[in-house]
Amino acid sequence: MKATVTFTVSFPIEVKKEVKYYLASCPILDVWSCGKTQKSAVETLKDTLQLFLTHCFDHGTLEMVLKGCGFTSLKKSFRQDSARRLNEIDVPLPFVIDQPLAN
Repeated sequence: MKATVTFTVSFPIEVKKEVKYYLASCPILDVWSCGKTQKSAVETLKDTLQLFLTHCFDHGTLEMVLKGCGFTSLKKSFRQDSARRLNEIDVPLPFVIDQPLAN
């Protein structure tokens, strides 16, 4: 039986207006997108980040990319505050696992 598991990662983003378009970026990963509206630029960035991270995972380079961007693992448990911070985007990363599920 296959099960779909979705991880959600929150990234800080920046959005700025440039002449006719909005530019949205995730500075810590150096990933950019644009759109005619702020909302479309952010949605395109979300899709772009999802594709980028999924592609890195599929090609076995995700750890290298994250370490290259300065990420390190926490050695203690982490609990995020329930309050949503400004200028963040949630990026869902869907995966499928093909193994028996426990009842």
